[in-house]
Amino acid sequence: MKLIDNLFVAGNVTDLETVVYSLRRGIPVLHLCCIVLFEDKNRLEILSSRDLFHERNKNRPAQIAGIAMGRREAYDLLAFMTEDAVKGGRNPADPKELIL
Repeated sequence: MKLIDNLFVAGNVTDLETVVYSLRRGIPVLHLCCIVLFEDKNRLEILSSRDLFHERNKNRPAQIAGIAMGRREAYDLLAFMTEDAVKGGRNPADPKELIL
């Protein structure tokens, strides 16, 4: 699983280094939700870190674009990513442009 260079991080993620370390090694983190771009279907999904490392998602080409502690905060982070794309003049309907 790859992380994008400019990872979107919600304000409630307290220990970023430990979270990134765990994500790079495939270790689930309690209450962590990830905004993931699945390149094979060109769509964003919000998954818990446990679901992200499940067998069905393990071999899918994906990039982690954002992290948050809890699903509600992940929705807020996705809304922020959309607003950021609109302000930057990018197409918010294209998932690849949301993570630039």
